[in-house]
Amino acid sequence: MASTKIKKNDLVVILSGKDKGKTGAVLETNYKKQTVIVKDVNKKTKHHKPSQENQEGKIEKKEFPIHISNVGYMVKKGNAQNKGAEASKIGWKTDAKSGQKQRYLRKTKKVLGGK
Repeated sequence: MASTKIKKNDLVVILSGKDKGKTGAVLETNYKKQTVIVKDVNKKTKHHKPSQENQEGKIEKKEFPIHISNVGYMVKKGNAQNKGAEASKIGWKTDAKSGQKQRYLRKTKKVLGGK
């Protein structure tokens, strides 16, 4: 199975949608659905009905998935209001010496590491 380009704990910038320009760390990736969950981004309110176990019910705010094409790896941090952060898409290339597959930033050509 192929590896994903964006991995858990990567710092990413949202490239499109209502949260465009916001930054955060990836909490979870779903390779099959090609989605990621980013901390404090795309938060929605979920209502839970009362049940036998939970007599009260509850209202919960949680992060929902974002398609992987709408996020980019953070190259440069922005200011305190998440403005001005730069992002780059991630590509693959093989190391000439070891022959291992490596992630690299397409914008800066910097290698991120192994699989």
